[in-house]
Amino acid sequence: MNNKDKTREQLTKELRDLQQDYNSVKGSYEKDIAELKQSEKNLVQERYLMEVIMNNLPDHIYFKDQTSRFIRINKALAQFFGLNDPDQAVGKADFDFFTGEHAQQAYEDEQAVIHTGKLLHIEEKETHHDRPDTWVSTIKMPLRDKEGNITGTFGISRDITARKRRELESQVLNEITQGITSTNKLDELLKLIHDSISKVVYAENCFVALYNQSTGLFSFPYFVDKFDEVPPPTSMGKSCTSYVFHTSKPLLLTQEIFNDLYGKNEVELVGTPSPSWIGIPLQIHSRTIGVLVLQHYEKENIYTENDMKLLISIGSQIAVSIEHKKAEEEIKLKNELLQTINAEKDKFFSIIAHDLKGPLSAFLEATQILTEEIQNMSLEEIKEITVSMRESATSIYGLLENLLEWSRLKRGMMDFIPETFNAKQKITASIAVLTESARKKEIKINYSLPEDLIIYADSHMFEAVIRNLVSNAVKFTPKSGEISISATATPDNNVEIKIRDTGIGMNRELIDKLFLLNEKTSRKGTEGEPSSGLGLLLCKEFIEKHNGKIWAESEEGRGSTFYFTVPDKS
Repeated sequence: MNNKDKTREQLTKELRDLQQDYNSVKGSYEKDIAELKQSEKNLVQERYLMEVIMNNLPDHIYFKDQTSRFIRINKALAQFFGLNDPDQAVGKADFDFFTGEHAQQAYEDEQAVIHTGKLLHIEEKETHHDRPDTWVSTIKMPLRDKEGNITGTFGISRDITARKRRELESQVLNEITQGITSTNKLDELLKLIHDSISKVVYAENCFVALYNQSTGLFSFPYFVDKFDEVPPPTSMGKSCTSYVFHTSKPLLLTQEIFNDLYGKNEVELVGTPSPSWIGIPLQIHSRTIGVLVLQHYEKENIYTENDMKLLISIGSQIAVSIEHKKAEEEIKLKNELLQTINAEKDKFFSIIAHDLKGPLSAFLEATQILTEEIQNMSLEEIKEITVSMRESATSIYGLLENLLEWSRLKRGMMDFIPETFNAKQKITASIAVLTESARKKEIKINYSLPEDLIIYADSHMFEAVIRNLVSNAVKFTPKSGEISISATATPDNNVEIKIRDTGIGMNRELIDKLFLLNEKTSRKGTEGEPSSGLGLLLCKEFIEKHNGKIWAESEEGRGSTFYFTVPDKS
């Protein structure tokens, strides 16, 4: 049926139906348009809010892909990286902004988040190429697409450097306070202080300079440096260290400040130049005793005002602890000296009471026999008594000679006058007085001494050492034994003297006691010859006066070998 065949009523009805369909479609369309407009409005609002967050939140916000490269960062992080626009970070990684230490750890953390899908909440130390370390509290979580697949990571980091520094500073102060009471020596305490400071401030190059008022020189009880060696005591001239000491003011040195002080002729460059330098006076009751110095040789502006404040607060503790430790060590040294003096006194009186008493008693007995029985004695008996008296007198004389030498040495009254002389001539002359004792025991003395070997030593002390060692060799070698004396030049510009015998030898315990003042090492020779042990102590003192060494090797029943070194002619 076409429209011409339709009635008016039918056409009107169709028209109303069409109108209803149109209204329905129109309403639906208008609703969709309204919803779309609202969605766009919401999206704009969300973008606005996102931009507000990304541009104004002081925390660092970042999105990364699966390879830990930045997709987007907020304005605060861009400024932290030194970028003008956050878009400049896109495609870059932490390795472009941090040192490898932090960048590698961050990469590993993010890869763990991607692989496990778990949130990570940690505190990170950020290490930089051109500024001090920073600390952040970080939340890292997986970044997912609409289907829930992990496409990267999302992170927020909040700066906690100030809090971590306060915690570390408190820890450092506590460690130093405990170290003052727990360490025994000054160098141990200074190392502990250095290690503690390093947790907060760059301190790879660190030294403490202490001023000695009596000498006017600075000494360096603690010195750690990449380039410079530990200097001897020095006046420091116009160094920055000397400037801090004399002004009693801390100095956070920059090139500009150095140039200004240099221009005023107040400082000059001493040692290897360093672009970052900080010096803190060590003071006790407004009295400056030294300076603590830290420096960096590669980077400028490493140290800050906060570093200086921390070091100033530590400086007074360091100064007090140094004075305490120096006082403790001085008391300890005096106690050790007192103990040594007492041991020397005990040794002295022991020799007088025991070792001197024996031969002196024998001498007195011999004189008594002569006095009472000489009328009835034959010439041979008198001769035997007088020989015994001579041996006792010789023993007494030897003991007294050693005692006097010991006394003069300990009172600082013995001159030390080194000179050059021929080793062979001096050694053979020194033991000439012992040849009779060796002959009586049928002991053969062999020599292996270069004709042209020259020694640089105190002649009297050298002779005393040779006599004592050879005398002991004769004393503790049985009849028909042998003694060998040799001398050789060493590569370190010394001469090594070796005296070997075929005597009774010694066990390890006795060897370890030979050169110790507070140990008893005296024993009788193979034919009852007396021995005090004082001779070896004298030998040790004389050899050490020459910066030489003395030692012994021995085995019971197989003889002993004594060695000592003295400088050669160079």
